[in-house]
Amino acid sequence: MGQTVRDLLLETLEELGEKQFKKFKGKLNDWEVNAGYKVIPKCRLEKADEDDVADLIISFYAETYGIEVTLGVLTAIGDMEHHGKLRKSWQEGECLFAAPTPSVKPEAGNERVTPTVGQSFVDKHRAALITRMSHIDPVLDNLLDNKILTDEQYDTVRSNRTSQEKMRQLYDYVRSWGRDEKERFYQYLLKHNKPLIKDLEMNS
Repeated sequence: MGQTVRDLLLETLEELGEKQFKKFKGKLNDWEVNAGYKVIPKCRLEKADEDDVADLIISFYAETYGIEVTLGVLTAIGDMEHHGKLRKSWQEGECLFAAPTPSVKPEAGNERVTPTVGQSFVDKHRAALITRMSHIDPVLDNLLDNKILTDEQYDTVRSNRTSQEKMRQLYDYVRSWGRDEKERFYQYLLKHNKPLIKDLEMNS
């Protein structure tokens, strides 16, 4: 039997160690959540152990957004090792948590896979992608490697401190992109942030 979302969260929290777990709880209490959600109160977190925090994340944010918040907090405290491990486990096991939804799949050597899907997606979900993106650097690497971003644009985006600031800067360039560039941008978002992209697609 596969792991549940709570299992993944608990496993991640237990591996943090005492010092990082304390930092995680502090940042979780400060985390700016999306409209419709509430920040977990400090009084609920102060004496909470790993089991309690996993339960609180699920209770306050449900599964998909709970994973997103956790990934964002891990990035904020500089723990990219556990960020990467959790993200990989979630993407590999997500079929156990929710029914699959149709999406455009990347095809090697084919850059014209129903391009209007990616174009409309990145335009329609601009605000949500800026607010909720937690794993932007690999997307930027792909955009640079495929000459969609110039070296100067890449450096300018990377110079921003937070994922939200990076995405906002990136969208300054996205506005001038054509259909194919936006389609490839969508594919890279799907590759590196699949839980978020699927959630946006399901709630469109």
